[in-house]
This record gives sequence, C-alpha cells and structure tokens, in this order.
Amino acid sequence: MDQDSRAGVEDRNQAAYGAQASDLLQRVAGHFQGVGDDFVDSFYGSLVQAGPAGDILRVLGEAGMRSLKHQQSAHLRFLVAPETSREQLLQRAETVGRIHALVGAGNSLLVRGHSLYRTLLAAVTAGSDLDSEQRYALSRIVEQRLQDDVQRQTEAAERVQASYWSILSRPYAATGAPWPDASAEELEALGALPGIRAALLLRLRQDGVLTVERSAGGHARDIAEVMQGPHTSVLIDPDSPRGQGLVALAWRSLLPQSTPSYANDPRLAFWSEHARRLGVQSSFALPVLDAEGHAVACVYLYGAYPNQFEADWMREFGRGLQRRWEQTWQRCRAGNAYALPQELAETYRRRMFGGGLEMYLQPVIDLRGGQVHSLEALARLRMPDGSIIGPSQFLPLLGNTELDQLFRLGLRQVLAWLARQPAQRSDLTVSLNLAPSTLLNPDCVDWVAQALDAHGLPARRLQIELLETQELHSAAQRQNLDRLARLGVRLAMDDLGSGYSSLERLSRLPFDVIKIDQGLLANLRTHPVRVLSLVGSLIQMAHDLHREAVVEGLEDADAVEAVGLLGAAYGQGFGLCTPLPLPAIDGWLDGHRAALPAAGVRSALGALAYHWRYMRGRGAPTLHDHLATCPLTGFLQQAAPHDPEAARRHAQLHAGDDIDTAAHWLREWLVRRVTQG
Repeated sequence: MDQDSRAGVEDRNQAAYGAQASDLLQRVAGHFQGVGDDFVDSFYGSLVQAGPAGDILRVLGEAGMRSLKHQQSAHLRFLVAPETSREQLLQRAETVGRIHALVGAGNSLLVRGHSLYRTLLAAVTAGSDLDSEQRYALSRIVEQRLQDDVQRQTEAAERVQASYWSILSRPYAATGAPWPDASAEELEALGALPGIRAALLLRLRQDGVLTVERSAGGHARDIAEVMQGPHTSVLIDPDSPRGQGLVALAWRSLLPQSTPSYANDPRLAFWSEHARRLGVQSSFALPVLDAEGHAVACVYLYGAYPNQFEADWMREFGRGLQRRWEQTWQRCRAGNAYALPQELAETYRRRMFGGGLEMYLQPVIDLRGGQVHSLEALARLRMPDGSIIGPSQFLPLLGNTELDQLFRLGLRQVLAWLARQPAQRSDLTVSLNLAPSTLLNPDCVDWVAQALDAHGLPARRLQIELLETQELHSAAQRQNLDRLARLGVRLAMDDLGSGYSSLERLSRLPFDVIKIDQGLLANLRTHPVRVLSLVGSLIQMAHDLHREAVVEGLEDADAVEAVGLLGAAYGQGFGLCTPLPLPAIDGWLDGHRAALPAAGVRSALGALAYHWRYMRGRGAPTLHDHLATCPLTGFLQQAAPHDPEAARRHAQLHAGDDIDTAAHWLREWLVRRVTQG
C-alpha cells in the first residue's frame, strides 16, 4: 500500500472512530438504545423466513433464541458505541465471523443482516434532532463501521474454512507407516480445528463395544471418559439404547451421520446431559471403510456450536475427510482387527517402558540331529498382577519412536543373557526382531555395535530378523542392512511367504537366513498337498540361494517329521519348545538332549511329504528308489496292514508301471488319511 492509500485509510478510520465520531454517536445513543430491542425482534423475524438462516435459527430452540437475541442487541450497541475503537471492533468481528462460519451462516446471510442494520440506521437518524449535515456524517460513521465489521467477519470465516480444507491437503502417511503414528497425527490436526471440542477415533472391541482408541482436542479426555464408561459406552447393537447414537448408526449404515443439535436429538438422549456439561452442541460421525467396504473405524467430531456440521461446505469437507481416513487405513500397518480402549493402551505403553518388558526365548532346532541351533527373542509384557500380555496386544499400539525404544530394551536384555552363558554355549546365536522403521534411524547400527561391545560379544552371535511383509524401499534402510552385515551380524528374512516382495528382496539384500511363515502351515491338515508344495518349494529355493531355511509354526511331531522329510534343516514351534522366560530357558537348555530323528516314516503327514518330494525329484540319488528300502513300505505295513490296494499301488509306482496313475492314487489315499485323522 502506497503512502496516499495509507493516508486515506487513516482518514476514514479517524472519521469513523475519532473524537468527532464519538461526539456524534453520543448524541444519538439514546435513540439506538430505544429501538435496539425492537430491531432485534424484527431482525430475527425476517431471518427465520429465509431458508438457510431459518434452518440455523430453528435448531436453537426457545432458550437459544433468547440468548442469541441478547448477544445481537449487545453487538448492535457495541457497533455504535461512542467509545468503541477500530481495534476492538475488528477483534470482536473476528470472533463473530468464526462463529458464523461454523454455524453455517454464509456471506449472503451476513450481507442480509447488515442490510437490516442500515434500515435501523435510517430509523434512528429519522427520529433524531440532527441537521442534514450531521445525519450524513452519522451515516458515514455507521457505514464505515459496518463495512469494517462485514469485511473482518468475512475474512475470519474464510480463515476458518481454510483451516478445515488444509486438513485434506496435508501429505498422507507413508505406505507401511504404523497406524498409531498416522492416526495420532491425523487426529491431533482435527482436534486443533476451530470449534472442535474433541475428535475421537473409535474401533470395535470383540465384545461389540465401539471403544475410543485415540482422542484429541481440548475436551477429549472428558468426552472419551464418558464414551468408555460401563453404562455410556457405544454398542453396535441396534436394540440397545446405547446403540442408537450417531457412531453406531454410522457403523451399521456405512454412511456419515450428524446432528445439528445434540441436546434436541432424541437419538442422543442417552448422552445429552453429558454433552450439555461438556459444552457439546453438535456432532459428526464418519465411518472409515476398508478396501472391501467394511467398517473398520469411526471418526467422531464434537462441535462447540449448533448446526456446526450441516453447511454445504462442511458436508463436502466431511466427504473428503472420510476418504482421507480410508486412504490412511489402507496405507498403514493397521495392527489389530479389534481395538483396545485408549486407557488400557496407555497402561500397556507405560508398563512396557516402565520395567514391564520381558524377553522370552524360543529354540530353533536342527531337525537332522536335534541340537539347539539358535534362539529367537520374543517380547512379552508382565503386568503388576503377574499376568503376561502377548505381543499381538501391544505391538500394534507402538509408533516408530516406541518401536526404536522397544528394540533397544530387548537388545540389552537378550545380550545380557547371552553374555552370562557358559563356555559350552559359546556358539549359541540369539535372533531379535527389528522393525524396518528402526532401520531408518541413522543411529540404529551404532546401537547394535555399542550393545555388543558393552557385553563383550562377537557380532556373529546376534541375528536380526525383519518381517518380509514390511517395507524396505529406503536407501537408508538398505545402507543400514549392509552396515549390519559388514559388522558381522546375521540377517534373517522373517515370515517368508506372507508378503509379495520376497524374491526381489532376497535378490538384493544380504540375508543369511530365510524363516518360512508359520501362517503357511495353518491349513496343513485341511489342504496338505498345497501346503507341503509351498513349503517344500520355499525350502528348495533357500537351498538354491545358499541360505539357511527355518520352518516356523511346527505345532506337533507330525509337522516336524513332514518338514524334515521335505528337506528342512531347521524348525521352530510349539511342537519343539514353547517360548520360555529367560530364567526358565537356562534350565531347559541344561536338560535338552539332542536326538536323531526316528528312522523311516511314522505319520500319514510325513508319508505324504515324502511322497511329494519323491515324485518331485524322481531319480535323485538321496531318495529311495527300491521298494524294500523305501520308507513308505514300512509305513504302509504299520499303518495299513489290511489295505492291500495301498501296498499294490506303492509297488506299482516303484515298478514304473503307469507311474502317474499310481502316484495320484497313493497321494489321494494319503490325503484322506491326513484330513480324516
């Protein structure tokens, strides 16, 4: 603005707010006071007939209208008060403009209101004893003040809307980011918006309660406490009074739900008294859907003003916000299918980093001779009452910074245990899981090196496991993996077969060990051929790539036998040993005795595994080609002595007589033995 323009503005300000303006307004102050209340009644009588304005005003109810009229009379007196300065007027206009934007009073309504103000001005000047020059000056004074008021209210309303729209333009969470980090960041931004009392994220518990997983905003704690009370929590049951609210309805209908007046909405009568106490006047529930269109969460916004979520622009914002949360869910590692209450989740976090973390160890066994090959460290949480919480309950609660801290705490525990082991266990290796996000920390490798040095251990006795399903695209992650490998730490790809990037990752990253996902064995008894084919192929791939292969999830002796016959050298699972706390693992190791696997084939599952491998590698010198020495001969004699057809088909296979038919018949016979028990 140039000097002449600034001078013009100062002149107008002086004319509307200076001493002369104050004197003139003082002369007609009584006239404004006398007609003000009548004007306000007329003002709202006119507005209530207008469509959008009428909708807003009818939401208020009788008590709300009385309060609004009182505030409007006060605002009118303030506008024409002799002592009002421009700074004071702009400050109040900023507040009023923000409120108008939030209740849905658009610019057209604002202009209409100020047009009625001008009508009042005409009535005041007509009834005054001012001469024509003074009346003109008065009209200029009030007109300038009205313009300042309208302009600042309009600017304030635009700023409010811009703050809401800016939520939708923020960068998305990185693909694979932890859900706790991403949802907390999104919710904090919502809780800081104008007019938001609280923003809650609710997810379903196994008992059908929609529980608060996270909250943000000035009144979030108090509101979340109500929403998690034993008699005020939200149910999805449509027959319960607690299942009638907006969140439950949004969850069941998969559509956004809102109320312009919390106090007057019969659906919310169950919670209305709490809402009044906490200053909540409106609310907006947005269901979050997964890729299949199922509800997985609900974002619930509590408004400080009536009608806050009903305006067209706010509805459009809600649609954009719903899409944003759905994208965030799909991009993130979402963790548990069911939610934990916010208070319980925070209890777990405090306990984990307050001395409750305990590392358990589970042996990895050499299936060829029964020796302990290595041990995997698994995190557990011991509560003050002695109960143990498994990792599936607390790991999904952790963000990246907390995962870093968990790794360091676990590393110290397992290395301290390893350093105490006697000389005869000097070759024992312990593996520890590492979140790929921790690999992004430039200090990650230094933490490992310093911990090994502090406990006087060579790097080869530590193995780091990374989940195959998690992202490893960053150059920093790959560089840290290379640094760990150069340090001498062994690297394992955990849960091979549970993701999509296995082959590409194996080809470019320095893994020493491949751990085959235990989830692949979940259907071993129902679809045995499919499972054995997948597991057998992965074992062979590990051999071809000169990597060690460890099969996880071996729950019983039959599974141990089967994967051993497929060629697996190492196995892990409850069928070999359960995870044990550090004090108990010492005793187990002292009492463990290595033993060679039993000769021959003992189980139907083992027989099927051997048959699959034999047919896949016919002619391999390590397999038995002669009927008399074939392990299946002994199995059939023991398991089916009265089934000559099985023995005949087996003999036909070895004789080379219609091999495909004989192999198919024998495979299906073995499958029935496995699936039917």
